[in-house]
Amino acid sequence: MYSPRQKILWFAFSTRIFVLFLQVVSNVVLPDHKADVFVSPEDPTLRKSRLDVIVDIVLGGMKRWDAQYFVHIAQYGYTYENCLAFFPLFPLIVRYVAFILNSILGSFLNFHSLLLISSTFVNLLVFIKSADILHRLSVRILKSESRAYKSAILYCVNPASIFFSAPYSECLFAFLSFYTMFKCTENETLRFANIDITSALPTGLSMTARSNGIVNLGFILYASFKNVIERTLPEIVYKYKTLKHRIILPCLLLPLFTSSVALFMTVIVAIIPFVLVQTYNYFKFCIHSDHTLPEFLSSSEFVLPGTAESPWCNHTLPLSYSYVQSHYWDVGLFKYYRLKQIPNFILAFPIIFFILYNCLCYLKNNLRLCFRLGLRENIFNYGYPSKITYRQKQYCKTFGGNDPSYFVYVVHVMVLTVFCIAFIHIQVATRLLASASPVLYWICSSKMNVGPTPTSDQNTINEHFRRIGVGKRIPSHHLSIANLEGVDNMYSKWKTFLICRRMPDLQSQIIQLYFLGYLVVGTILFSNFYPWT
Repeated sequence: MYSPRQKILWFAFSTRIFVLFLQVVSNVVLPDHKADVFVSPEDPTLRKSRLDVIVDIVLGGMKRWDAQYFVHIAQYGYTYENCLAFFPLFPLIVRYVAFILNSILGSFLNFHSLLLISSTFVNLLVFIKSADILHRLSVRILKSESRAYKSAILYCVNPASIFFSAPYSECLFAFLSFYTMFKCTENETLRFANIDITSALPTGLSMTARSNGIVNLGFILYASFKNVIERTLPEIVYKYKTLKHRIILPCLLLPLFTSSVALFMTVIVAIIPFVLVQTYNYFKFCIHSDHTLPEFLSSSEFVLPGTAESPWCNHTLPLSYSYVQSHYWDVGLFKYYRLKQIPNFILAFPIIFFILYNCLCYLKNNLRLCFRLGLRENIFNYGYPSKITYRQKQYCKTFGGNDPSYFVYVVHVMVLTVFCIAFIHIQVATRLLASASPVLYWICSSKMNVGPTPTSDQNTINEHFRRIGVGKRIPSHHLSIANLEGVDNMYSKWKTFLICRRMPDLQSQIIQLYFLGYLVVGTILFSNFYPWT
């Protein structure tokens, strides 16, 4: 029998194999749509063996839409200005893994094929790890092993699943984002003045994976702010009240100073990778130089490195991203609101509705908490027993109840959702929100009821554990998941409540249909160059 964590890891692996298999079948059976999009130029001198043809058949459905850019950057670097919209961390990892593979398989496969294999392998490993870290984060925030387990299972079949397997940075970004959130709630790590210095690493890397990684910096700032208000200041006030010698009064402010220094160090370390990327972009495209691109890449259709012709080079802060998005993809405030884009708005509607409706309910039910910015009440009761016992009320039918630990995640995902509605190509909202925040999975896990089966009856489970666990102590969280899944599913690597169980109510059925439907339909459409999220 598998433990809950083992079930999550195996299910994450199984879903990636299923997505890979489905894209192979759909890519072979269905004709490709002729999309008017960027296609990476092919090196005319590149040899193609029979094994390369097989790799192209098996993984060719992954290299669609923006995956063309990521593979192009991994193979040739930033050869064109429009490539600057795609941040370098994922292509760099794929390239260096491909170099390792090339030393082993270079005599059988060309480098392009090795890049496809590398990207698939990297995303497979990172996806499994991201499911694991999401589960650990969810246990800590949700305080429920059952809901944390359901959240991780839902993540494994999330509605943007194909983008977590194709050569996109979504999977890597999800891992770094969840890890940043997890580190900001960690208690026993390398801390200085109640600030986790090591949280700067995943935050900084997330800024080099996707543009919205800079928003993750907010978790570090909020964690620092909360620590100062809830821990440092009450301690200073308490010591001030009990102080006998006023001469040491200035020493009481030392914790504030150390907190400020720790926060400054963490932020600086976090933004260094982002600054390095922007500096590289500037020297690459804004300083006159003779490019050394081969002839097949020297297209007059694109702005080449060293031309120094782009308007963003003359900005006070020469950041390329916003200019490239506006110039090449027409991204801007409400620019996507056109009648012909109605189908794309329909595609993005479910995730936007799920998030906005439930987050607004949370804010409505917790107005006082929101005005306190998620801080606990009676902050300055440090060292004194409270006269009034505070009993936390619960809103069983609403997401988050009145738990203050949800606050920062709700604000984070709402900011991203509003930004998606106002600025970006709306269909991208599904994969952006699915990779940037765990809130979608938390909402759906709280709304999803799982009907009982004969093997999930509590008496059956207790009898099973008594039979196989003589002399062993079965962890309570293991029992709770066995009760959710049933004994049969706990012996399977891929069977879970989501795909083997009939949901008892309409709300749960809609969530199940949304996740599984988007996984299957999205994989089929994406792998044949049809428009998707």
